Parts: sequence; C-alpha cells; structure tokens
Amino acid sequence: DPVDGRPGQFLKPYDFDLERESLQKNYGADHISEKDLLSYALYPSVFQEWKEYESVYGTVEVLPTHLFLNPMKVGDEVEVELSPGRSRVIKLVAIQDADESGSRTVLFEVNGEQNYMTVTDQSVATAGVAREKAGAPGTVGSPMPGVVVDVKVKAGDKIQEGDTVATLSAMKMETSVPSTSSGVVKRVVVNVGDKVEGDDLLVEIE
Repeated sequence: DPVDGRPGQFLKPYDFDLERESLQKNYGADHISEKDLLSYALYPSVFQEWKEYESVYGTVEVLPTHLFLNPMKVGDEVEVELSPGRSRVIKLVAIQDADESGSRTVLFEVNGEQNYMTVTDQSVATAGVAREKAGAPGTVGSPMPGVVVDVKVKAGDKIQEGDTVATLSAMKMETSVPSTSSGVVKRVVVNVGDKVEGDDLLVEIE
C-alpha cells in the first residue's frame, strides 16, 4: 500500500538521551560521539559488532585503507601516522608455519624494534572442530561465550591462584578470567581475537 505522508512520522519516538547514557555506560563516555549515537540508532546490531571488533583490534581507523583491506606480505614496510607528527614504521619480518590449532607467530618490527604476536589463522584452523573443554584440575575455562581481547600469560609463566590469565569481551563488557590454581602455565590454547564458548579451555596449569 502507498504511504500517505512522510514515512518517518510513523516511527516510534527515539529517546536519544536515554540511548546515549546507555552507550556511555557500556563503552565509556570518552568513546561515544554523536556520530556513534546516530550509528547505533540506525544500525544497532552493526554498531555493536563494530565495538566488539574494536575491543579486539583497537583503533584501526589510523591504518591506511589499502593496509586495512589487504594484509601485508613478508618484507613489506609501511608508515602509520597515529596523530599529527607522531608515526610508526612497521615492517613484517616473518610468519611462522601454523600449528595443529591454526596458531601462527608473526614477527614484525616497529621503528626497528622487533616484536612478535601469536594469532589464529582462520584459514588454517579446521572448521567444525570443537575446542577442548575445561574441568580437569589445573584447567581454566571461559566463564561465558565471548571474544578473547587480551591474553595475560604464556607457557612457562609462574602464576598464583586468582591471577588474571585472559580478558574476554562479552555482552558489551570486558571480563577478567582468573587462574583456578597456582603453578606454572603449561600451555595457552587461545589467541587475541578468538571466539570462545562457555567452559572452552583457555589455559592449562601444572
């Protein structure tokens, strides 16, 4: 049927002040602009997915568009301007072979200083393979479904019961996951950016 009048007049009133307060409570007042508020009003699900992505990968808008869309190759070097007069030169040095879980260690230089990071290569990780579950003594599991936004420990670290081993982003909040026992970290089976379900194994301690 044809619409008689302006389509917008049939929409329910939208309380921008209430939604702004809710967004600021969930994401922090410093991280919500008027543009963010409008984006959430128009595309709430897309906005929430973006904030989850941002919590994992940080402020990606500083990346040149071609770098965001096309991964660097070994040997590539790029200068990224973080703010006026403040930049970093990043060079991709090497990418190690993936292990059985799909994890790769990426070696790179930032202003000539060598760094490394372990990531999960989704093109290698076998689809449909269930993650190990926690429950046995010395295992630390995810308390809820979410995305791993930080890993605080590595194999060989000595930790105490209650120490934070990882941070999850779930239900628009970040949750610290504590160690269930004291000992030495035997293995870490997740990387930043991994999606996990409740009770999925994160860390094993011996």
